[in-house]
Amino acid sequence: MIRKTIIGLLGAGALLSVPVLSMAEGASGAGAVSRKSPEKIISERLKQARPEIQFGEPRPAPIDGLYQVQITGGPTLYVTPEGDKFIAGEIFSIDTNGFSRFEDPYVVEERKRLLAKVNPKDAIIFKPKEKTKAVVYVFTDIDCGYCRLLHRQIHTYDDQGQKKPGYNDLGIEIRYLAYPRAGIPSASADKLITAWCSKDQQGALTALKNDQPVTPAKCDKNPVAADFKLGGEVGVSGTPAVWFPDGRLMPGYMPPEQMAQALGI
Repeated sequence: MIRKTIIGLLGAGALLSVPVLSMAEGASGAGAVSRKSPEKIISERLKQARPEIQFGEPRPAPIDGLYQVQITGGPTLYVTPEGDKFIAGEIFSIDTNGFSRFEDPYVVEERKRLLAKVNPKDAIIFKPKEKTKAVVYVFTDIDCGYCRLLHRQIHTYDDQGQKKPGYNDLGIEIRYLAYPRAGIPSASADKLITAWCSKDQQGALTALKNDQPVTPAKCDKNPVAADFKLGGEVGVSGTPAVWFPDGRLMPGYMPPEQMAQALGI
């Protein structure tokens, strides 16, 4: 998924080709460059190389000597101070028990701040019948296969002839946010707008995910564009993406029991 995202955003076979300013441009030019901060140099060179991509602000990365830049709706880039090379992908911690995905504390805190601003009224919510033990926000798309699988498992589901508890059965409240993978405008966005603008939001979303006919709907106050922008800001690059209360963002589908374990319930 990450590899496809990088190729789609940065161009197949053409990652950022960042020109390095030559000292031969003159003493005044060289002096001007030397006085710039690494953050300024990185921003300028990334924007010069690919002006059509929306880059976040550079800041020191968890790996000493590198800076990190979030591509809106794409991967995080780990860039050299000179802005002439970068690595795209995830950071993993190495410990005695193996490898684990590293979550940058700064990014986690920023996600928590943004999460606190999300209005639950703007989400399509599926609540447990019994007590809610945990709440997660899920960035979803209508046509995403794993999004559909997650949705089919909100309630008790069949797994090779065995009945298993769904997310709601385990006390997990699912709050959906819209993330049309094809962007806006697109057919994917129109389907999500229909779900959010329908009188029966839950029913419309379920029907659309099951390829059942739903009368197209539009409304001025739908959150699809705002959700899509928010997803890009918190690092969503594919769907589903599960946003936990503690600020973690888990890309991809998680079975109900695995999600419950990750939530500590």
